[in-house]
Amino acid sequence: MGSQSRRKFLLNSLRVAGLVLVAPSLTHAEQRIGYAPDRFDSLQSYVDGLVIRPGEESFAQLARPWNLRFSERQPAAIVRCATVDDISRSLAWVQEQNIPFVVRSGGHSYAAYSTTPGLLVDVSQLRSVNMDAKSGIVKLGPGSRNTTVYSHLDATSRSVTHGRCYEVGVAGLCLGGGIGFNMRLHGLTCDQLVETDIVLADGRSLTLSARENEDLFWACRGAGGGNFGVHTSFTFQTYPVDRVTAFNIDWNEREGEVLISLMNLVAGAPREMGLKVSASVHRSSSGTNEIQVSLLGQLHGPEERLRDFLKPVYDIASPSEEVIRYLPYWAGQAVLSEDGSPVRMLERSRYAQQPLPEEALTMILERLKSWPGIPGGRADWKLFLTGGAIADVAPDETAYVHRKAFGISSVELEWTGPHPLELVERNLDWVDQFHDELRPYTSDRCYQNFIDDRQQNFLTAYYGENLQRLVKIKQKYDPQNVFHYPQSLPTSL
Repeated sequence: MGSQSRRKFLLNSLRVAGLVLVAPSLTHAEQRIGYAPDRFDSLQSYVDGLVIRPGEESFAQLARPWNLRFSERQPAAIVRCATVDDISRSLAWVQEQNIPFVVRSGGHSYAAYSTTPGLLVDVSQLRSVNMDAKSGIVKLGPGSRNTTVYSHLDATSRSVTHGRCYEVGVAGLCLGGGIGFNMRLHGLTCDQLVETDIVLADGRSLTLSARENEDLFWACRGAGGGNFGVHTSFTFQTYPVDRVTAFNIDWNEREGEVLISLMNLVAGAPREMGLKVSASVHRSSSGTNEIQVSLLGQLHGPEERLRDFLKPVYDIASPSEEVIRYLPYWAGQAVLSEDGSPVRMLERSRYAQQPLPEEALTMILERLKSWPGIPGGRADWKLFLTGGAIADVAPDETAYVHRKAFGISSVELEWTGPHPLELVERNLDWVDQFHDELRPYTSDRCYQNFIDDRQQNFLTAYYGENLQRLVKIKQKYDPQNVFHYPQSLPTSL
């Protein structure tokens, strides 16, 4: 039986049985005992890609969540989709078998929501790139990552708004908004999305754009992944890039004055500048907490312009380390990027509607000094400057509602290796307290791509006044809530 015929046969059989729209549920017994290995044998006959089970080569690496804080979460099996049709067949199969599932592209979910005790539908091999040099339109497969974008757009002197971590998936980045150092000049990643294809729970494949299925296209620019279906392609309008001044600067003296000066400066930053201000803490060999203030980012302009901009801070203190380089755009990204390897971490965000006042910055440094510490760990507060082109789009023009914010304030903790639960919990509680102490200076809105398993009232925090409209769209396209996870959109409020 041919692949198309096989797919139609399976889907039609499920429709007759009334099973296509039945959302898989996970019983307590299944959580405890898992699934027999042969439960997944029939799936292999429906897909071209491999079905991988525990104990088989590559299972451990593919099953591992990016946030190792949740490393105990393991799927019963993984299907590595080799074709777009494999996605549709896998969706139909899990609904027939009533097995929970999740779709993974980059797998960079902070809360490990891209893993499951059931079937992990892995689309990471689908990394096709098709570029139209004349129009600047690029079409990416659902498994594309930041590194895919880097390697293919480098030779074209064009870009889309992208992140710094090589292994972050373009799918999740775009669907939740998509921040990066180009966002103040060119907008979010989702602002460059012109079309996307999606497979729904009932097997239908739809093309979404400003002309087709406009309501779902609106939702897919900010609602986050895993809510409506499985995206099988993303088409972006790229923009030309030339040279940038990439900078990574650290100060380890007069930190309070430096941080206050930086906040005052970035409040007036030109939209050609994308940046992150941070204050971090590490445990010295003598056992004391030491603070460092940093500035990371890029300027679409010459080095002299950046140095003039930073002169008030340099007048306060000379950097302990300084990297400032005027480079071709993609060479500049090599200065700014990181590999994004799996870690144990917690990051909690709040949108700031205006620059943080001096009293808030003083509190931040005092809170960092109180870090309880964890071996192999680090903690920091950071502010990603937003505004600029992001604010040129109305909050209800896409599902990404946080258009008028000044920046994303976040507290992050990372550590390596397993440690006693009591020590880990003490550090996680410290992050929670720090997060709460920022409330007087920030809003209750949070960045949906920094998905936070400890966030209360997460729907309003992520979606604000766009929530009601999103729920209606969810009800229309996924009425049985087949696509769900602990913080997904509901079909009703």
